[in-house]
Parts: sequence; structure tokens; C-alpha cells
Amino acid sequence: MKNETLNPLFEVMKQETLQTVVHDLRTPMTVIKGYLHLLLSGTMGDMSDDQKMLIQRSVAPLEDLILLTENLLQAATLDKNGDGLKFSDTDLDGLLSETIDFYQLPFQQRKMSISREGNTLGLRISVDAFWMRRVLHNLIWNAYKFTPDKGKVGLRVHHQGKGLEIIVEDTGRGIPADKLEKIFDKFEQVSKTKDRKLGTGLGLWICKRVMELHGGTIRAQSAENQGSRFILYLPPQRIS
Repeated sequence: MKNETLNPLFEVMKQETLQTVVHDLRTPMTVIKGYLHLLLSGTMGDMSDDQKMLIQRSVAPLEDLILLTENLLQAATLDKNGDGLKFSDTDLDGLLSETIDFYQLPFQQRKMSISREGNTLGLRISVDAFWMRRVLHNLIWNAYKFTPDKGKVGLRVHHQGKGLEIIVEDTGRGIPADKLEKIFDKFEQVSKTKDRKLGTGLGLWICKRVMELHGGTIRAQSAENQGSRFILYLPPQRIS
């Protein structure tokens, strides 16, 4: 009886400790990222090409760590407050543009391209902009990590009936068929081998959970060495 009383309390304490540690890690990393971008902007003086290259190479792993810590914090939030989304009228064109702009530097460093297709001018969606932004960030960063240098990542938008599809696709290494149905599970990672990329296995679970809370879906299409495609579907009630 005593253990039954203590176990839930212990779990709460573990979760709160984890969130505190993760938050304390995220803050200095965000500051470091800001300083790196300041140096690359040239505001602090000119640098040689070799110096710029070294700083640019520091940005991508730092982005990886920041996204990892954010996923840990956000997963806990979605578990506790799944019904706490705040829907608002959001400009889809602006949302996609700012997301793509955010990744220009790491993509340039690896000579990768990121592009978009589909007319989104004037198109507005009723979503929680914070969480939709997190979904896009997770999908684009996954595509970046698992696509070789000089590869391509694209965003496409088109109407599906009265709803809307946002597609993120890449020319990366793809996902094995036996893993395709499991990738949205919590803590699931495609590769368990030594070349596994840094991550928690929470990113795609967060994407799925957010889309469910919007009344939508996410699905994946992929084959090994043929790239991957993630399809977000927003139902008619989410199109303004």
C-alpha cells in the first residue's frame, strides 16, 4: 500500500525534474545559437571563409540539441494538456515562409535545397500556430538529418476535397518497410544502429498528436533509398 502511494508521487517528481533540467539546457543553447548567427551576419567584423565554415558547421548540431530539448518539454505538455490548444486564424503562406527561412543556413552549409510548391497566397487556416510550427520544424529537420549533402527537401500544398494537405518530402535514405507503421509511436526510432541520429523518438509522435488534436491526420510514404514523404491533412473545418 505504501509503494502504491509513493509511485505516482515519484513519477511526478521525475517528470518535473526532467522538465527543469531540459529547460535549463535549452536556455544557454539558444543564447549560443544567437551569438553564432550574430558572428555570421558580419556585424562583429569580417571573417575568413574558413572561420565562417567552422561556425556554420556548429549551427546544425546545435539546432539538433535545441529541437531535442523542445521535444522533451512539448511531449510532456501534450500528455498533460492535450485539450489546451489555442486555435486562431493563421496565414499559411507566412507560416511556411518563416519556417523555410529558419533553415536556410544549415541547408546552405550542406549544399541542400529547400523549396515549396502550391499557391498559398491568401489561404488562412484555423490552427494553433505554435503547435503547427512545431510539426513543420520536426518534419523538416528530420528530412535534413536523413538526406545526404546536395539533397532536396520540398514542401507542397494542395487541396484535398474541401480539406488541405501539406506535404514534406525529401530525397533521403528512406524508411524500411517494417518500420513505417511504427514511426509515430512514442520513443520509436528508425535506426538502432551506431549511425543513429541524435533524437528522442518523440518528434513524430508529437506530429501525430498535434494533428489528431486538430481533427486531422499525418501519414508517411517511403521506401529505402527512395526518400520519404509525410502528408499532413487538415479537415475542412480548419480551413478559414
